[in-house]
Parts: sequence; structure tokens; C-alpha cells
Amino acid sequence: MIPPTMLSFAAWLAAGLAGVLAVFLLVTRWGSVSHRRLAVLLGATGVVNLANGSGLLDKENQLLWRQIALTVELIQPAMLIAVGMAFVTPASRRREPVVDWRAWVIGGLGLVLAGMTMLGQVFKWQLLEDDHQAIVLSPWGLVPYLFLVITMTVGVAQLEVVLRASQEPFRHTLKFIVIGVGALAGYQIYQASQMLLFKAWNPELVMTSGIVTMMALGLIVYGLGRSRLREVIVNTYISHQALMGSVSVITIGGYLVAVGAVGTWLRQQQQPWGVGLDVVVVFAALVTLVIAVFSKTVRAGVRRLVTRNFYRSKYDYRAQWLQITEAFQVAADRDAIMDSLLNVLIRTFSTTRLSIWLFREADRRFCRIRSLGPGPDPVPIERTHPVIRQLMMDDDAVWVEQDRVAKQEGVGQGGDPILSSGAILCFPVRIEGHLMAFIALGRPLHGEAYGTDDCDLLRGISHHVGMLLSHARLAEEGRASVELDAVRRFSVFCLHDLKNLAARLSLVAQNAEHHGGDPAFQESAMRTVRDTAQKMTMLMSKLSVESLKLSSARVQEMVELSVLIKAIVAPLRGGHVQWHISGGTIRPVMAVREEIHQVLLNIILNAKQAISEQGDISIRLSESREAVTVTVEDTGCGIPEQRLESLFRPAQSSRPGGLGIGLYQCRQIVDGHQGTIQIRSEVGRGTQVQIELPVVAPSLTRSRNVMAESVVVP
Repeated sequence: MIPPTMLSFAAWLAAGLAGVLAVFLLVTRWGSVSHRRLAVLLGATGVVNLANGSGLLDKENQLLWRQIALTVELIQPAMLIAVGMAFVTPASRRREPVVDWRAWVIGGLGLVLAGMTMLGQVFKWQLLEDDHQAIVLSPWGLVPYLFLVITMTVGVAQLEVVLRASQEPFRHTLKFIVIGVGALAGYQIYQASQMLLFKAWNPELVMTSGIVTMMALGLIVYGLGRSRLREVIVNTYISHQALMGSVSVITIGGYLVAVGAVGTWLRQQQQPWGVGLDVVVVFAALVTLVIAVFSKTVRAGVRRLVTRNFYRSKYDYRAQWLQITEAFQVAADRDAIMDSLLNVLIRTFSTTRLSIWLFREADRRFCRIRSLGPGPDPVPIERTHPVIRQLMMDDDAVWVEQDRVAKQEGVGQGGDPILSSGAILCFPVRIEGHLMAFIALGRPLHGEAYGTDDCDLLRGISHHVGMLLSHARLAEEGRASVELDAVRRFSVFCLHDLKNLAARLSLVAQNAEHHGGDPAFQESAMRTVRDTAQKMTMLMSKLSVESLKLSSARVQEMVELSVLIKAIVAPLRGGHVQWHISGGTIRPVMAVREEIHQVLLNIILNAKQAISEQGDISIRLSESREAVTVTVEDTGCGIPEQRLESLFRPAQSSRPGGLGIGLYQCRQIVDGHQGTIQIRSEVGRGTQVQIELPVVAPSLTRSRNVMAESVVVP
């Protein structure tokens, strides 16, 4: 057996070294909160070793010394957590001499248990079989040591996060300090576990504790000597992922310890109801744990806890941006961009209701193209919607207020598309300063409102998506330009063919002077003319692409739209088609007559082709202070919604066999006149085309009564 003097000497030596190092830190580096916390922890370690060593020699007061040592040990977990928090707290808080609230809570519990210890509720003398007295635990003695095991484990886990998340070259310096402090805490966990297992104090562990303490102090001194602790702390980075993992492991571990303790207590009860109840409790607890692990709400709550207590910002923007760029790197077209955006929003924001709305150029409304959550597809949203108007004016988030929206729209929550989708936050996506889409988010699962961090992240995502959509549009326009160039190049060959066809007709005309009376020549000539006419008709339709090239000499004049409409409709009369033309006192517009005639002719012919042989076509003229509007509406078959998005693109046609040039050409002409064109259609009910052109200045306008009454053209 080792003499008590030698055991005490090791403990006293360790206490002296810990005290010297603590005083050195307090004297030389008082300005650092981290150093002060570390000094207090080392001082408490010295007191514990001093009490343990003194108790071996002072047999009469050995129980009192053991109570003093345990009292200080119960306060050490709070000190350990305070030291760990010095590494993860933001720089602004490191300068404040305030210990984190978790340290206060654990310290308060430790003080309560320390009071129990000093009141004699933990230790007692017991006579052993060999007539020796030993200090053993009372029935309540398990509580303080179970507290030590759990809280010291939390502190060690926190130090592990700091060490694992630190970056080189600072990790090389930081690891000696962290390992040294962790060794002190680890040995305390070992001592507490021995007390829980054997329920008696082993005096021989005093020397071991002293030796371990001196080894840990050597590591701390070496780490402090390599670099100043302040520099290490400033350059320490704690990732969200690492911290989330550690918090989750600690939480699950504590939960399992608690379940095990409850099961053990039930097993020790000598009651009939206790038989098998421990198994039921453990099984139910494990099932509950599995449900919690896979619960999105629980994960959101843990993420909020970590963010609130360990980080200034809610998100790890570095990791988030890497994920966002990786998600969009294969998105080449608009559909792929929207799919990637939906996946990014689902992974980033903890909500079950979100949607993406895109501006549709055909009818100049916003339609929902992607969504998460139940409910039918809502109707498209007009640009006059209060939320849309605010999004168009502001480059920031718009909070959806149900009462305000319902009041302005005159509908209830179920009738408004945005309210029915469950949105409480809308964020714009712009292309070249114009609102082209917006993101609508529902309420978060964890119940906390969206804050500045969420809006900042949404702003970055929306800017990235806007840039991608702009590039996709440019790529689409480039492909369209290539297609048009191909058509133009093909027109050269068509002209060559037309030249050959003209030469054939000329040859027939020349031979007709000499062989006109020959029946065989007549038959051959008619066959040649018929074949030539067919080929010329086909080539002329293909060459109509050249009309996209607007004349350089665009002469504008005052154009009466009513006159143009009458001239277009007149040759189309007849059959079973009913034409309805209505208007009032309509002012003329300043435009290129041939181009506007081409636009109206194309729209009206499309309407007639849509209704086949029977139906109604309505043409309405109206005006406002700044514009004249022409509305052409038919009762035809309508256009599918998925085709509306591509109507104004070249080489895209809504009719089988169409070239896809007409509407694209109309759009180009109307845009050139500073006007707008939009199409609304419903399958089975018909199509409405609305053209808006600016009016002539008042000084150039002569009021005249044009088509003052409704006219029905038979």
C-alpha cells in the first residue's frame, strides 16, 4: 500500500502548480475574458487537489475535506462550459465579462447539490468487513455524481467541437489547450463513474488525480506558450454542421442516460406493477427518440437553438452558398432553374408551404409554376394585386397581411391566390430591374418568424436565380436567332428556285406562240403551270420570314384603327361566322400603317382559323387617356395553358403546320410602337387578344366620331 504522505504530496504539488498558473493568467492577461475563465477553472482544480491531499493526512476531518472537494467539483462543470463558450461566442461578446446563461443554469444546479453535500446529505462513514472505516455514498449521493457525469460530458463535447472545427495553423496551437482542459474534465468523469459503480471513495485515486492534473497543466502551459490565446480564439471557426452534430449527439446521449436511469429505478422497485414496466418504458422512449430524429420540426428547433446560442448569424453562409451554387450548376433552361430553386428552398427553409410564381408574357400575369404543399393550382395573379404592386416597387421582402389583401381585393382568404397558398412572405426575383418572378414562403415549422438572416439569404438566392434566368433567356434568344438565320439562309436557295420556276413559265409562254394549238403541248403546259404554282406557293410561304425585317424607312402617320379593321374584315365575310365590331369615339394612333395592318390581319386570321367554320368573333375598340386598345375575341377551341408561355417565341406555333413566325412578328411590331400585346385563352371557350397602342398627342388629334354604334357585319 502506498503511504498517505506520498499520495498527498502528488495532490499538493498539482494544487500548487494549478494555483501558480491561475495567478499568472490573472495577473498577466486580466484583459482577456477567456484567460480569466481558464484561470478560475485551474484555481478550482487546485482547490480540489488540495482538499483531497489534506483529507488523507487529517483523518479526523477527512469527511469534511471530501465534502469540500466535492463542493468545488460540482461547480467545475459551469466553469468548463464557460471556458468552452469563450471559444464559440462572437468577438463582440468575448469582450464582455458575462458568462453564458447555460453556465449560470448548470452552476446554479451545482450550487444546490453543493449545499446538499455540505449539509451531510451525500457522504457518510461506514464500517467495512475488515474493521476499516470508509467514506461511502448516502442514498442521495448518486445525484451529485450523476450530475457530474452528464455536465462534464457536455463540456468535453463542446471542447471537441472547438478543436474539430478550428482551422490550421491555429489548430496546432489550440489543440494543446483544449486537450489539457479536456483531460481534467475527463478524469473527473472517470472518478464520478467510479463513485457511481462502487459507491465508496478510493483514497488511492488521489495520487492518480494529482499526476493527471500535472500532465494536463503541462499541455495547457505548452499551448499558452506557443501563441496568445486571444489570437487563437479570433481565428477559430465553428461550423453549423459540426455544432449541430455535437448538440444532437449530446442531446440523444443525455436522453438515453435519463431513460436508462428511469428503467433502472423501476427495475429496483419491489412492486408487482414494476415487473416488465422498465422494458415498456425503455421501448416507448426509444420509439419516441426515432420519431424525434426523423421529425422536421425537431430538427428545425435544434437548428434554431444552435443558431441563437452559438452564432451571431442564423445561417452558415459559406456552406449555404456552396450548396446553392452546386444545386444550380446543371440548370441550363428555365424549367431546370425552377426545379433547382424549389429544391434549394425546401432544404433551406423549414416550412411546408412555399411556391414560385413566374411572369407569363402571353397574358402578362403571374402564374404558379412550382409549389410545395396541398391545394389546387390557383388562378393567375394580375399585376394590379397589392402584393405584386409592392414587389414591383420594392427590392425587398413583402409581408403578406391577410386583412389588407382581403380588403383591397374584396375577397376572403380562400379567394385570393396568394392567401390560399399559405404565403406570409414574398420575395422578388428581378431580371434587368423588372419583376419576373417571386418566391412565396409559408409559416416556419418551428414557430419563429422570418428575420433579417432569412431575407438576406433570400436576396442572395433571388439575385442568383435572376442572373440564371437572364442567361437562359439570352441562350433561348440566341437559339431563336440561329433558327431565323437558318431560315434566311434558306431563303437564298428559295430565291434561286423561284428564278428557275420563273424561267420554266417564261419558256412555256415562248413555246405557246408556236405550239399553242397542239393538244399535247397544252396538256404539258397546264401540268407545268400547275406544278410551278404549287412550288411557288410553298416557297412564298417560307419566304414570308423575311417580313420580320422591318423596313428601314418606317414612315409613321395618323392611322384610323377602325378603318383598318373594316378593310380586313370585309373580304372575310360570309359563311356561318358572326362578326361583331364595336367601339366609340376612338382617336387615331401614330404608327406605320403597313405594320399595324399586318398585326391586325394576323390576329384576325388566327381568330377565324380557330373557330373553323362556325362561331363568333368580337372586335372591340376602346381608349384611355394615353392608349387605344383593340380586343379580338373568338369562341374557338382555345390554347392549352402550357402553350401560352411559348406563343411569342419564334419557330413556336399553336397550330399544326404553322411556322411560328406570325405572333413573334406581331410582338416585334407592337414593341417597336411602344405598345403591348397579351393573350388569354381557355381550352374549349376561346381566346382573347388585346393590343394596346399609344395615342397621338392631343395637339395632333382631331376628334371624330368613328363607329359610334355597334355594327354587325353579316
